[in-house]
Amino acid sequence: MVGSTNKVKINAVRWAFGSFFKDLEFEALEVDSGVSRMPMSAKETIKGSENRAINALSSMDAEFGVGVEGGVEDTELGTMLCSYVTVINKKGVRGTGGGTSVRIPEPIARRVKAGEELGNVMDDFSGMKDTKHSSGAIGILTKNLVDRESFFRMATACALSPFISPEFYEDR
Repeated sequence: MVGSTNKVKINAVRWAFGSFFKDLEFEALEVDSGVSRMPMSAKETIKGSENRAINALSSMDAEFGVGVEGGVEDTELGTMLCSYVTVINKKGVRGTGGGTSVRIPEPIARRVKAGEELGNVMDDFSGMKDTKHSSGAIGILTKNLVDRESFFRMATACALSPFISPEFYEDR
């Protein structure tokens, strides 16, 4: 169960899970992240991914709940785009992974910090529509060398590590 109806996020989860598990059925449901629409720190972005995973898992009889969340974080390098994915199974085993990041240009960062959602700002700057459901900010800024789906694929694959390599996560 994926805690989002965004096709980019669903495709990223489907790709990562499909790389390691066979015969899984995927369902998507929009669930509350419990954080702001535009998370403004890594901590808030992680919390949003955790909340989505928990809410997705509790919404249906599923083996896994998956929460995918994008946000921004101020660093000494500037405002960075970040992504986190949390996977939780019925037994309570949890994995969280983060993706790559990119510095957001200051004129865009100023508007996001003023309360606008990054997708809307990127639509305005790029002249495109609904970029959060396609290439996203990462795709626009990298000329699609990295698109939004691959951005979330990496984070999802990392979040799966306790499930695909459990021998390293067991107490010894």
